[in-house]
Amino acid sequence: MERIYNSENQFTNWKLEGRGEGFPIECRAVIDASGVSGAAAKFLDMGGDIEVIAGFQYELNDVPNDGYLDFYIWPKYSPHGYVWMIPKEGGRANVGLVTTEKKGALKHLEDFIEDTYLNDKPTVNPPWRTKGGKVRPFGGTIPISGPRTTTVGDGILLVGDAAGFTSPLFEGGTHLALWSGREAAVTLASAIKDGDLSGARLMAYEKAWKKRFPPYHKILKGKTALYELSDEEMSAMARCLPNELGNMSPLDKAFIGLKILVRRPLLFTKRVISVLLSFGYSRAKFFGW
Repeated sequence: MERIYNSENQFTNWKLEGRGEGFPIECRAVIDASGVSGAAAKFLDMGGDIEVIAGFQYELNDVPNDGYLDFYIWPKYSPHGYVWMIPKEGGRANVGLVTTEKKGALKHLEDFIEDTYLNDKPTVNPPWRTKGGKVRPFGGTIPISGPRTTTVGDGILLVGDAAGFTSPLFEGGTHLALWSGREAAVTLASAIKDGDLSGARLMAYEKAWKKRFPPYHKILKGKTALYELSDEEMSAMARCLPNELGNMSPLDKAFIGLKILVRRPLLFTKRVISVLLSFGYSRAKFFGW
C-alpha cells in the first residue's frame, strides 16, 4: 500500500501492489474490513495492538430447540469466557465457546459437550464443508480489548474486527461491523464529494462511532470484576437478577442492588456493580450480534 500525494503534499489516492494481472490498483480510498488481523493498521503502523480471545464451535444434530440461545458463564469450561448453544433449523445447533486459554479451548469445549445434555448428540461438519471429511470445529480469534487507538488516516477507515469493534464482554461483533461499515461508507461518500480525503476530514467517522458506542473502558472494568468472582458468587449474583434484563427502570435496578446488599453484602467488595453495568451495556440495544 502506497499513498500518493500531490505537489502540495495533499493525499490524492492509493497505489496497491499485489499478485496477478490486475495489479497495481489505484483507488481514491480504502475501507479496511480485513478482520482481526487488521492488515492496513499493521502495514501502515497505525498503532493500537489489540488483545484477542479464541472462539471455536462444533455443529451438533438432534438438539432440542425451545427458541432460545443458551449462554453459560462457567469458568470450569470457559476460563474468562462463556459457552453458547445456538439452535438452528432441523435440530441443528452451533455449540461453542470463547476463552483466553487458546491452547485448551477445544478440550474445554469437548468436555462441556460430554458433561452436559449434549453428550449423546451427533457432532457433524457444517453443510459448507466437503462431505465425508473428518469432523472438525470451526472458529478463530476475536478482538476483545476495544477499538484501536486510531481508526482513520489519509484515505483509509477501519471497520468491524479490523478496528477492534466487538463487545468486550460477550464478543459479539456482527452488529458493530454492519453499523461501522455503513457509517464508513457514508463518511467516505461525503468526503469524496467534498474532494477532501485527508485523515482530518475522515475523523468524522471516528467521532461518530465514539458517540454511538458505549464506553468500552467501563465494560472492560466490569468484565475483569466478573471473572474475579467464584462460581458460587456468580450464582448468588444471578439469583438476584430478573429473568428479563431489558427495559429495567431505575427503580428495578435499585431493587436488584438492595437484594444483593441484603443477601450477599460482600459482593459489593467484589465490584459487582461494575459487572451489572457491563451486562447493561452489553444488551442488544448497544452490542447486538
